[in-house]
Amino acid sequence: MIINKKLLAGILGAFMTIVTITVPMDVYAAADDNSQKERMEARIKARDEAGVEVGEVANTTVQAGTIAASLHVEVLSEEQKAAIIGKICQQDTQTSGILASVTAAQCILESGYLGTSLAQEANNCFGMKATLSGNEWEGSTWKGEIYTKQTWEEYGGQSVTIMADFRKYDSIEESLADHSAYLLGAKNGESLRYAGLKGEKNYRTAIQIIKDGGYATDSRYVDKICSIIEKYNLTQYDQTEDVGGIYRVRKAWSNKDSQTGAYIDLETAKRECKEGYNVYDGVGNLVYEG
Repeated sequence: MIINKKLLAGILGAFMTIVTITVPMDVYAAADDNSQKERMEARIKARDEAGVEVGEVANTTVQAGTIAASLHVEVLSEEQKAAIIGKICQQDTQTSGILASVTAAQCILESGYLGTSLAQEANNCFGMKATLSGNEWEGSTWKGEIYTKQTWEEYGGQSVTIMADFRKYDSIEESLADHSAYLLGAKNGESLRYAGLKGEKNYRTAIQIIKDGGYATDSRYVDKICSIIEKYNLTQYDQTEDVGGIYRVRKAWSNKDSQTGAYIDLETAKRECKEGYNVYDGVGNLVYEG
């Protein structure tokens, strides 16, 4: 299915009045609901003009490199989007040791179900700012590209709007990997900022560790994350025995740079697999040769 990318381009929301204030930078930035709504309405209109069926879109890719052109979140239900996000995060928990339920809920809250301008245009699914703990932590997948936008933050119980620089990624996977690497490696002086997070099995305790480490200024952040986890039963993705459901097209499992797409549906993955490439399941098993 070929979709005209120009027709799928989002529109920017009207600028809000900027309040100039000097504040420390936290990590989390809230979803920009107004511009998201306008962008979704524009994409739905473009989809209809292009003749794209909802049934077709629901089985499309979670492709590395872009979100807007591959997932079409505007035509998926919140439950569908939560399930896709949960499955992607489930694979990360195998290597990071961070609960997939926590990571998925953070992604849902901080990217507006992958619908914010930051997620759609910069593949930044967690509101990761350009400067974090002096950027002196190992395992970062960020290549240094910047995306600047307005965001609101809460200080002393008051919300303010500021301009901030955020990290721009090539793919959803890069954003997820960088987010986990930050949580595991960021330091406050000589100590880990989020000590005790890796391996923690209680999601409320895990998100409290993240909040206490300075990740978010929102006073209700822990309750918001826990509410999302419970609403979509995201703890089901904390189990790592079965991480099928995402099929990756690569030349070899070990060659991540060769990946052309990651798919929810196996038949779609096979159809998009070109000569010289293979399809692998979530744990690296070869399931189809192109």
